Order: sequence, then structure tokens, then C-alpha cells
Amino acid sequence: MCGIAGIAGRCDENLVRRMTDLIAHRGPDAEGFHCEAAVSLGHRRLSIIDLSAGHQPMSYGGGRYWVVFNGEIYNYRELRGQLRGLGHSFSTNSDTEVLLAAYAAWGGACIDHLNGMFAFALWDREDETLFLARDPLGIKPLYFAEAGGVFHFASEIKALRICPGVDLALDTEAMDDYLTYLYTMPPRTFYRGIRQVPPGHCATWKAGRLSVRRYWHLALEVAKHRESGHSSDLGARLDSLVKSHLVADVPVGAFLSGGLDSATIVRCMADQGAAPMTFTVGFGEEGGQYDETREARQLSESIGTRHHQMEAHIDPSDAVETVLSGFDEPFGNPTALLSHAICGLVRKHVAVVLSGDGGDECFGGYPRYRGVQLMQSWRKFPFCARRLGDNLFRLLPEAHDGRYFLRRLREFSSAGLLREADAYPLWLSTFTPAQKSLLFNGDLQKALAGRDAWEPIRNWADESGESDPAARAMYVDFHAFLPNNVLQYGDRMSMAHGLEVRVPFADRGMVECMAAVPAAAKLSGGVSKKLLRECMQNRLPQDVLVRKKMGFNPPMGVWLTGGLRDLVEDTLSKESMTRRGWFNPVHVQSIWGDHVSGRRDHTWHLWALVLLEAWARR
Repeated sequence: MCGIAGIAGRCDENLVRRMTDLIAHRGPDAEGFHCEAAVSLGHRRLSIIDLSAGHQPMSYGGGRYWVVFNGEIYNYRELRGQLRGLGHSFSTNSDTEVLLAAYAAWGGACIDHLNGMFAFALWDREDETLFLARDPLGIKPLYFAEAGGVFHFASEIKALRICPGVDLALDTEAMDDYLTYLYTMPPRTFYRGIRQVPPGHCATWKAGRLSVRRYWHLALEVAKHRESGHSSDLGARLDSLVKSHLVADVPVGAFLSGGLDSATIVRCMADQGAAPMTFTVGFGEEGGQYDETREARQLSESIGTRHHQMEAHIDPSDAVETVLSGFDEPFGNPTALLSHAICGLVRKHVAVVLSGDGGDECFGGYPRYRGVQLMQSWRKFPFCARRLGDNLFRLLPEAHDGRYFLRRLREFSSAGLLREADAYPLWLSTFTPAQKSLLFNGDLQKALAGRDAWEPIRNWADESGESDPAARAMYVDFHAFLPNNVLQYGDRMSMAHGLEVRVPFADRGMVECMAAVPAAAKLSGGVSKKLLRECMQNRLPQDVLVRKKMGFNPPMGVWLTGGLRDLVEDTLSKESMTRRGWFNPVHVQSIWGDHVSGRRDHTWHLWALVLLEAWARR
């Protein structure tokens, strides 16, 4: 696990060193550089595999190929054997050298052989070509910027902001996506001149020209699975998957909550023969209704782990700085704050942990998947009845203390008034199109006129080819919510502390396999994750198998009216909004008033706006 940065098109050792220094937190163990006439490569290392010989940038083929690589290739040992059969030899035990040999053997097609999480840039000195790739689910980040015929890349935006000539003007379409989803949608960022390599994409830069292509199509892989009719034992697949994610030359721990996903990971770890080291973090009163320390402790005792229970305290006044320094742009999911606190504590014990992220998307864990199934029944009622129900639900007051039932009920009823293709985008949205029309001022409305932020969601749903609405929703989440939300904050908040988080459920093979399983096998009779529960029936305690999903969010709604109130009233004041010129000050004050009075839960809307104004002031 590392941080990478580089320049193609000219040599600038001073700049690449400055870029690499800015992401030193991603790799606190070592640094390395390679500079020649047309390229400068920088690397910060977190030593996990081949501690003595895995230094980067690493070369291969007599110095023809040079790479800087962030991530892990879990099948590198199998690939090394295969490549040796093709005549390749190795001088280290690292997955980085295997990656180089794979490129030497197969060129850009090497990514079809890789099983892991990765973002890398590989320079071919002979062809003067830079090849970049990001893993299928986007576990690892990769940003780039072009200026004056020179190409720059890095693991984080902050390293590109210092590059000369990069256009740092606001990308209003990225802001539109952020207000809709609480994150930017690749390839955009908040900076007009800085872009992302999207998940499952690779790029080639040569002679000042960049070409980007998509190499991973989930729908095509699902079709292959269904056509072959191959079905493997889920338990055996889970054991094999977790075993591959344990490959390291340092101790590997695991997050452990009281939920099914982390319990499954830890059970599979324990069945490898050693008592795993597990970590649970409580937040005291700050954790609200989501504290699972008691359940995690009982689960640890049942499985037999070396358990660490810690308590974190989050200072709301640090929240804005934590987000903006970690993401370099607004990111509106406040769960990132909990992740940051947890990772800081866990890093004191280990450098690598396994996480259950991705389990909800794979196995059907989110309540909204059941919601899209129920919507089919709701739509059978006459439109006038649905309209009446929606009007009634809108009259109900909504708490902002973390109990979201009434808000979700209102959102469910509202979705029933839209065309079917717009129901799921609505549930993924913070500011809806109707709300943005009230929020945006005239100039911003003109700049975004005709833009449809929901289009990518509808396109992914159509691309899935699924008729079951829950299967379509899961397919969408593999391309939007999981990479751009869950995995993004998992990477930024862990790497801020130099902690590597591995996510077995976001493994390419697991995702392809589970996406091919009919939604009915995952959701049945109101039971979520049915297939996983059945698989772990004899391996986990019964209370874990029947426990409902708790969620994982800080009490942001309470903070906004408590410890963060002064910040809200400053950043969202009429004077601030008028000076910024983006939003209607009267409407912003209306949102705040509804939240304070308890008429509406606008937690996500307000936090998104606070972060946006704070970022703009920076």
C-alpha cells in the first residue's frame, strides 16, 4: 500500500519530490524516485510484502519498464509461476515485480490477469509510453492532470494542485454531482483540470496524447457466469478469498462489529488456523444508537479472537478539516469521520486490516433493495391514492437524531409518484432536481441547464440487463455508491494514518459471482442477505445471523444544531451565500429553519452545503 505520483513529458525531479511529499501519509516507511529525460516517478511506501526488496520505483527488463504501484496483487504468486513458464525470471518476492513481468508479457492486457486492488503507472522507456490502470471496483484512487503537453498523475488531488498550468477553476458539473450524491462522479473532480481514472478503466499517454478505455464490464462477466452455469460453494469461495487477502509479511487484523459481514470475514480468518486480531471501536454517547461494542465482544469470544476494544472521541469542530484535508474536495458522507477515528486507533496496533465493506452490495444488505421490491406493489395503487399518501407523509415531523424511518417513508412515497426509472436515483440523492431548482441561483441554473445528474444511474441500470428492480439497484451500487462513496472514504480515511484496509467483498471475482446470483436468492420474505446467512448458518452464532443491519453514522444532525451550530450559521448565513453567489440565500435559510424546528431532517443537505462553502473559502 502506497502513494504514487509522477510526470510524463518532461523531467522535473524537484516537482515530483514535492508531489510525493504531499502524500507521505500514504506511505510512511520509505520513499523512492526515478527521473530520466521524459519521465519522473515518485513513490511513498507502506511496507507490507517483501519488506527488504520491494522498493519502488521498480524496474524490469533491463531498465526498459519502470512502475510505481499502489495496492496489492493477491494472486501474484500464481502469476509468478505462470510467468516463469513463459521465460520470465524474478529477483524479488514482491507483487510489484510480478506486475512488471505481466506487462512485459501481455502489455495492457495484463490487467485482465490481475486479482487485487491497484492503481499504478508503468513507464515503457523504449516506446516512451505511460500506461495507467485502476482496479475494477475503484478501491485505490488515481488522479491525473494535463497541462502544456505534460501529463501529471497522483494518488490524491493535493499532489496535482501544485503542478504548473493545471486548471484549478471550479467544475460546476462536479459540484452538481456532489450536491446530488455527496460525492463527485468519475472522471470529474471539483477542479476543472484534474480528473480521475474511473474504476475498471486504464489509460495510455504517449507523445502528449491520452486515451482512456474501460476494461471491466460487469454485465458481460455476469452473462459469462450464467451461460457457463457454473456455481461454486459460497463457503469455500469465502474461505479462499479471505485466505488470499491475508498474504502479507506483517500482521493482519480485522474490523469487527456486531454485524454479519465483519463476522463472516473474521470467522473465515479464524478457520485458517490462527486466532485473528480484531478491533472494535465505541464512541460513547457520540456513537448514538450505533454502538456495537457489546455484540462485537460476544462475537469475539465465540470465534476466539485476540480482541481490542477501544473508544474514540470525535470533536465536531475538527470535522470540516478532517474531510477537506483527506479528500481535497467536499465529500458529504459523515461516516468518513467515524472511519477516520477508527483507523487512527487501529494503526497503533497493525498496518493492515480486513473490512466487510462491499458485503451489502454483494449480498443484498441495504434496506433500499427491499424498498425497490415493495415499490412494485405500491405502484399498483391508483396515482391519486399515492399522491394522497405522499401529502400525508409530508405532514409528519422528522427527527434528526439518527432515526431516519419517517424521512425514508416520505422518500419512498415520493418515489412512487415518479416514473420507475427515476425512483432509485431519487433514493440515492440528497438534493433532488426539484430541490436544486430552488437552491441554485440564476447563473448556476443557466450553467447547468439541461444537465441530468441522474443519467449515469439510469444508464447503469439499463446496462445491467436485469428485469428485477433489486438486481438493477445492486448493479448500480457496484458502479456508483460502492466505489465513489464507501471505498473512497475507506481509502482516504485509512491512508491518512498509513493503514492498509483490504476489502474481500469488493474482490472482482466475488462481485462477478454474486452479481450473477438472482436477487431472489439474496432477498426473500423480507430477509436481507439470505444467501450469506444460510452459508454461515453453522459457522456463526444465531444472534448474529438474525440481527438487523444497524448502519454506521455519527450524530451529525445533532451536531449541526449543537457543537457545529456556529459554523453552520456562519457558512450558510445570508451574507455568506450572497457573497458566494451560487445559491439562493432565502432557500438555504429555509432549509436550516426546517431542520432546527424539527419539521424536516436536512442533515445531509446542510452538511453538504457547509463543506462546500468551507472548501470554497480555502
